[in-house]
Amino acid sequence: MKSPFKQAVDDDIDDVFLNLDEFAEEHEIDGETVSCVIDTIMTQGDGDASHIGIFVNQVRIFVRQDLIEVPVEGEVLRVDGHRFLVKSVSREMGVVVISAERNGE
Repeated sequence: MKSPFKQAVDDDIDDVFLNLDEFAEEHEIDGETVSCVIDTIMTQGDGDASHIGIFVNQVRIFVRQDLIEVPVEGEVLRVDGHRFLVKSVSREMGVVVISAERNGE
């Protein structure tokens, strides 16, 4: 049996954070449409002269762990038709946090 605090957190994940009327949106991840939150950051390469004009599109995907097959580091993940390289995966209170990136110009 979960403690009242853990139950409240679990309820908030579904009722607020991953709720389509609040924060979440539907995205296609590896061919499956799921409710998730995606945080996107665009940065320019490594900062040296050889990377001028090359941008790295980084994403952090927050999705309930039972909605997708959880990827592993180094795997290619398709998100909304784009290919991303998985950099890290962690599990936080029933939510999988996937950090991934792809190059763009």
